[in-house]
Amino acid sequence: MKASSVTPFRTAAKLLTLAGAAALLAAVALAAMIAFGSSFLPPPLRDADAPFRKVDFHDLPPLQSFRARDGAALAYRVYPGHGNRAVVMLHGAAGSSFMLHALARAVQASGFTVYVPDLRGHGASGVNGDIAYNGQLQDDVADFARFVHRAQPGASLSLLGHSAGGGLALRFAGGPDGALFGRYVLLSPMLARNAPTVRPGVGGFAKPFKARYVGLTILDRFGVHGFESQPVLAFAVPAAPGNMMTPLYLYRLSENFTQDAHYLDDLRHIARPAELS
Repeated sequence: MKASSVTPFRTAAKLLTLAGAAALLAAVALAAMIAFGSSFLPPPLRDADAPFRKVDFHDLPPLQSFRARDGAALAYRVYPGHGNRAVVMLHGAAGSSFMLHALARAVQASGFTVYVPDLRGHGASGVNGDIAYNGQLQDDVADFARFVHRAQPGASLSLLGHSAGGGLALRFAGGPDGALFGRYVLLSPMLARNAPTVRPGVGGFAKPFKARYVGLTILDRFGVHGFESQPVLAFAVPAAPGNMMTPLYLYRLSENFTQDAHYLDDLRHIARPAELS
């Protein structure tokens, strides 16, 4: 064989070797980002519980449960009103239903029946800090809305969300089940991590594990979901058992509850009256 005919094969072999080496290095770097891309947990903010110190919790309703579509028993509290008007309230990141007690009592005093679930992955609902798939929170809200409609047939039903709960309410309103509620109220909604309304680090309250998050996002885009049970977001809250706070989010919950780059599309797709404050 002539030297001129051998050269292209050698060149191709070298290129394949280089490509293989580059792919191997990329895989190793990606694995390192996921395995070691965590960080120390932030210390609890000194005033993290300041809004609740003056709240009277002696009349906090007991937790009840309803069955979601996967058979899981998810927790909620109910504040009975009079008439046929009802509100479902969604708490914010790292919280649970108790955080909305004062607001629920105030709305109840206006005659509404108020339902406040512990969103899956929080409080007494499911595995703390985790869900089964991105989008499960919307499915749970839809299941809970149907549960409330059965409990109060013909009721005028509104959805109110605070902070990350407001962002979730927006995603629900702009989604396929948005007609389950007649009105939406978004209180200081967490729209997306890159939204202009969000302070860096949420004022020290949240600390993302950036390297791990980036690595898992890359895998997610390639349809690889086997490593999504890794923590990617920590909150500056006490981690003591029984305090009903959630100090860590795994990737699945973080993506579903605190991230949505399409919030402007959701705003455009709302087909019900909505208020934002």
